[in-house]
Amino acid sequence: MVSDLRSVNFLPEGVAYLFKLVFLGEGAVGKTSLVGRYVYDSFEGDYLATIGTDIHVKMVTVDDTVVKLVVWDIAGQDDFAQLRKAYYQNAAGAFLVFDTTRPETLERANDWIRALFDVTKEIPLVLLENKCDLESRLDQKSVAEIAKKHKIQHVRTSAKDDVNVEEAFTEITRQILERSRRRNPSAI
Repeated sequence: MVSDLRSVNFLPEGVAYLFKLVFLGEGAVGKTSLVGRYVYDSFEGDYLATIGTDIHVKMVTVDDTVVKLVVWDIAGQDDFAQLRKAYYQNAAGAFLVFDTTRPETLERANDWIRALFDVTKEIPLVLLENKCDLESRLDQKSVAEIAKKHKIQHVRTSAKDDVNVEEAFTEITRQILERSRRRNPSAI
């Protein structure tokens, strides 16, 4: 029960929910840039590979509900594949990010989704096509097929130009809230 969590100080006063949100996807697709844009409203143009996981926290209000998001930015390189399963534990929602200029970053989308759902079962997931400020080299039919197959929403984003970043986070948070409320309608 959420009210029980407040009594032991897991949630600050006024916060109704705490959700873990994970980012998935190949290296250099812009996961860290999307997190930076959303959490800190900043964009760093220089690429530095994430080593392991970076964890960020942001308080948000969605539909008059205060939520604490704990955002896990997970390394995309294959060297970290074994660690990812542990990082997926207890995730309430996820973003799968791919780069619109690099079709190969979409090729393993089904593998990423399967690996996530093997650990979490089905949780809210949004497919982010990042770098939409650049010319796409993707076959949009392939993107649509993946979204349809997994019954997930597809959002085109640009961390650089701040396109649809806030909207994507609001959408995933709303989906997580709806799922949480369906599973435990008496929590709040």
